[in-house]
Amino acid sequence: MRLYLVPNDPERTTLVSTNGVAHYKVTTTKTHRLAPAVLHIRRPAESEDDSFVADVEWKRFGAHPVVRTSVLDGMMQVLQVRELLYKLGKHFTPTRYFLGNDDEEYKWKPEKGSGHVLSQLKSGQKVARFGQELVKEGFFQGERKWCLHIEPTMLDIDIIVLTFIIMEKRRRDRVAAECMRNGDRDEDPAEGGCEGGMGG
Repeated sequence: MRLYLVPNDPERTTLVSTNGVAHYKVTTTKTHRLAPAVLHIRRPAESEDDSFVADVEWKRFGAHPVVRTSVLDGMMQVLQVRELLYKLGKHFTPTRYFLGNDDEEYKWKPEKGSGHVLSQLKSGQKVARFGQELVKEGFFQGERKWCLHIEPTMLDIDIIVLTFIIMEKRRRDRVAAECMRNGDRDEDPAEGGCEGGMGG
């Protein structure tokens, strides 16, 4: 399954399949200027309850962001993002792990020249990958698009999308912060440089 980000912004995008069908919509809102941003992930459905995938409240002043979702075990729960996407060991690393609905452990790892690769920890089997490609068929044929490519898996697609959006948003925040420190704004976005959204 290929889901193209239109536009390529993990905070405000629609994930569209090869045939042009929208599968997920991501929006970000603030109740007022000083309020924390809240990211909303929804899927097309007849009711608001059925469309709900997750809300992520990013918090301010160094507080830990919080996610509200029922995709993990069918029950609505509120937990810190660092509980959902945890790291192993004490070393600094952007790699994060999570427990899937199939009780298997998975990891999102950054990949040079791309965004992230998701694999099952025990088997090492790749489950999903985010990268740019020239679309060969369907609605976006002939265009270069950033794509979340998901292999056939027992892992719930909602969990893949939720964890991916968080990982990619945080990756871009890190890149933006690095660019501000370095005063460097013209790296190649495909190399993880200063991409104001990494293109459309």
